[in-house]
Formats: sequence, structure tokens, C-alpha cells
Amino acid sequence: MAVTKALVLLNGGSSRKLLGLTLLKRIILNAHQAGIEEFWLCHKNASWTQKTILVLSSDRRILDREIRFKTVSPEDAGQRFGQSAEDEYFLIIEDDFALDPELLPCLVNEVNQETKEIVLIENLQGDARSKLCSGMALIKRSALLDFLPVMFGSTGSGLDLLIKSIQEKPERLRTLRVQSRFCLKVQDKKGLKRAEKLLLQTGRKPTDGFIARVINRRISLFLTRYLLKLNITPIMMSIFTFAVGLLSVFFIGYGKELMLSGALLFELASIIDGCDGENARLTYRVTKSGGALDVTADAVTFVSFFAALPVGLYRTTGSRLWLYLGIFAFASMLAFYFQLINYSRKTGIGRNIVAVVKEVEASIKDPDFQSWFDRLASKIAFVYRRDFFATAAFVLIALGLARWTMVVVAFGAFLEAAYFASYSRRQFKKRASDKLQPTGA
Repeated sequence: MAVTKALVLLNGGSSRKLLGLTLLKRIILNAHQAGIEEFWLCHKNASWTQKTILVLSSDRRILDREIRFKTVSPEDAGQRFGQSAEDEYFLIIEDDFALDPELLPCLVNEVNQETKEIVLIENLQGDARSKLCSGMALIKRSALLDFLPVMFGSTGSGLDLLIKSIQEKPERLRTLRVQSRFCLKVQDKKGLKRAEKLLLQTGRKPTDGFIARVINRRISLFLTRYLLKLNITPIMMSIFTFAVGLLSVFFIGYGKELMLSGALLFELASIIDGCDGENARLTYRVTKSGGALDVTADAVTFVSFFAALPVGLYRTTGSRLWLYLGIFAFASMLAFYFQLINYSRKTGIGRNIVAVVKEVEASIKDPDFQSWFDRLASKIAFVYRRDFFATAAFVLIALGLARWTMVVVAFGAFLEAAYFASYSRRQFKKRASDKLQPTGA
């Protein structure tokens, strides 16, 4: 039984902001991401409900997703919910909760086999402790007619009143455990601060490398926290990061006393590069065009920086050897990226080098990729992550080893292009062979 409708109890979440979005708007966008298409907003004051819908409908994110809103009050619940013969589940949720973004998608996936009229939700955390999400439940449409007036009793409003009323009716009740990191009611500044801290951590990515996890994400999440409060968009952050990267290219290409500054800006661009993605994920602004801009800007910054490094070394030392080495490195980088574009077009893996790194690392489990250079490539693939090579370049240049950095980059880029040519050719051959294999053999 798919859950496509939600009843939102308006308790004040439309006025509390959490990382750039009101609690109510965050719940709605999260629920829509989980498959909820229609939202019924419930409040004793009908004019307040209409005003809330107008504010929500003015947001571009709501409009682009074509989210539908309806209103209901305790007084007209019988008329509104009695019009349909379908006994479907409604997600009932109070609007002053901060949720792990993964909670609602997990919940919707788990509810298919439920038969009870009311399903309460327990948040099962990683340490196996579970806690009742008192502001969330699943209730069948027919049961709403009985319990909506209870949720708006004379002593207050909310699901806690419903829970108290059904404790003596276990035959109508089931508790469902859902794995998630947090489900937190936000009623004051202390709760808002705690929710902010927990939600920020969901901006991390499972593909983050060691340096990203330990250093870069700590700094970028700290910055993202304040950038969201200033209403800085992901695109604005991507453009700023690209500008910092280009400035690092100019400095490193100038050479001499500006070489260290160029390396520092290159590292800074790598750190703040995470801010646009964090911003997009936390504010539901993830788009294909934004992702393409981020990947393209990363590639241009990377190639431009290491193409400018030999120019800076030439200006610093006067030796043309660095220019020749730079041409060799630049040609190798272009060869790699052309292969990457071709590979991503044919396989659909994506043009982000992290996706390629993850695939190469995993290929060691494939019997067709067991040569010594395959094993070596899988072990050192992490060096091509931006967080690693930006930090390594900064450290080496800061230690006065800019020349060695150029030598390593030049021959590393050549070996990268040569290996990927071999790797992609064998992958294409393997995929073509797999397609020719008869199914069910």
C-alpha cells in the first residue's frame, strides 16, 4: 500500500528556520522526496492555514515539484475524508520536527505490508536503541474520522493526545521501527541548535575520502552553516569556488613569491568545493545543471592549475625544461579527460572522477582485473581525488618542492591516461561479451 498523502498538523514549524528552510517547508520537501504527492494542512484557524499555503506555494522548489496542498480542520474532517471509498494510509506529522532526510523514504518503503489502522514510528539508531517519534504516525483514512478530533482536544493539539487515547486499544495499533539517525522535536532555541548540528552531518557523502572526512568536510560544513543563513545558493557558491580556483591558477602561473599563495588558494578551493553540494542537498536544490557546473569547474581548475605550474617554474628558474614537461603533462590530462567523457557516455557512470575512482577501487574483485598494474591502480586510485591531490600539492609546494610536484604530476598524468585507456578498453570488451551471453544459462 503506497503512501502518497500526508496530513500536517500546524503547530508553529512554519515560523522556525533550520539551515535556511522553515521546519514545515523542510518536512514537505523531504516527504515529497519520499513519494508523498499531496499535503493536507490542518489547523483550527482556517485563515492561518490558507496563509501558510500561499507562503509555501511561492517557493520555487515547491512550484517545480508541483506539490499539491489541501486544507482540513477538525470541524470538517468528516466531510473531507469521508468523500473517498479508498482506505489509504495518511502520513500524519507535526510541523515542528527535524528529521533525518533518510527517515521518511525508509518509512514509506517499510509500510507496504501494514494492516493495522494506526502505525506508530520508532526511530532505531545505530546503537540499537529505539525511541518513539511522537510527532509522526501512519493512520488509515477511515480511522482519521475517529481520531482527528482527539488530536485537537480541549487540552491542546498534537499526536501525543492520539497516543494516549489508543493505549488501551492495542488491536488497532502497530509499532514500526525505522533506521535513522535522528527524529527531534524542535520547540526552542536549544532544540533548534541541536537539530542544526545533527542535520549538518547529513551533508556528508559516503564517497568522501580520508582527507575530505577528517579535514575538508569539517571546514566546509562549518562554512555551509552560515552561508545558508545568508541565503547563498549552490550556484553562487560554485561560481565563487571556481573564481578562487582561477585565482590560484594565476598566482601559480606567475611563480616566484606568489607560488605559495597559489598553492594555498588551490587547497582552499578544494575545501570550499564541498559547500555547493552540501548547500544543494540540505536545501533540496540538487539539479543536473548544478552538478554539471561543479564537475566542469573542478576539471577546468585541475587542468589549468597543473598547466600553469610549469609556467610558474619557468618564470622562477628560467629553465625551458619545465615548459616542455608542462606540455607533456597537459597532453596527458587532456587524453585522460577525453577518455573519461567517452567512457561516461557509453557506460553512464558519470563524469565525476570520484565515480571512476570508486569503480577502479572495486574492480580488484573482478577476476578479469587481477594483473599487477590493476591491483596497484586499485590501491592508489585515491590519489586522484581532488581532496588528496590538492592537499598534497599544497604541502609539497609549501615545503619548497614545487619542482618535484611537477615531475610527479607529469608522469602521474601520463600513467593515469595510459592505464585508463587499458582499463576502459577491457571494460568495454567485457560488457560486450556479457551482452552476448545467453540469459538464464
